[in-house]
Amino acid sequence: MSKNRKIRETILERSQKLFFKKGYRKVTVDEIATSLSMSKKTIYKYFESKREILEMTFEYYRENITRDINHILDKADLSFPEKLKKVLSSIGVHIGGMNSLLFKDIQEYVPDLWEKINRYKHEAAYLRFNKLIEEGKKKGHIKNEVNRAVVVALYASAIENLLDPAFIEELPPELKREIPQLPVEVFDNAIKIIYEGILTPQTIRSL
Repeated sequence: MSKNRKIRETILERSQKLFFKKGYRKVTVDEIATSLSMSKKTIYKYFESKREILEMTFEYYRENITRDINHILDKADLSFPEKLKKVLSSIGVHIGGMNSLLFKDIQEYVPDLWEKINRYKHEAAYLRFNKLIEEGKKKGHIKNEVNRAVVVALYASAIENLLDPAFIEELPPELKREIPQLPVEVFDNAIKIIYEGILTPQTIRSL
């Protein structure tokens, strides 16, 4: 890896941690530079603006999680329950520490990036999750009466809406208060409900 690429990735990794923790609006380029013991001039050598850093942070994030999930799904030596565990664990690691404030900030300040994120959520649900469910169905880990297409659509809808601050805001106050604040907690709850409804008892016991 070249020195320039290494520095660029270091900036993106640190920026991601700050964005995940504090949102987009409250993070400054000065703060990113200080946290890396760099000058702001060095940051601007690699990125034109804070907005570009945010956009490239999500591109970097998308590439990493896509690579990791595809690697798991393509492993022929893993059983379906093992793939399921590893996929969920990998997603949990990638979204762990992400603050719902970041999603609110992106919707308000960088709406075009929010559209890209939504397209990626669709891609992840309809391509990778569909592949996993199809394999589970063929190998008898999913109840016969369960419709694969409905499961995939349900998963996609849950991920898109439950991670959307605008959707949460429209919920009745008594429900909104009980929705977890961290995206990873929302994801874990949605997955638990979906999987316990579609997996055979034997598969659930093996997880």
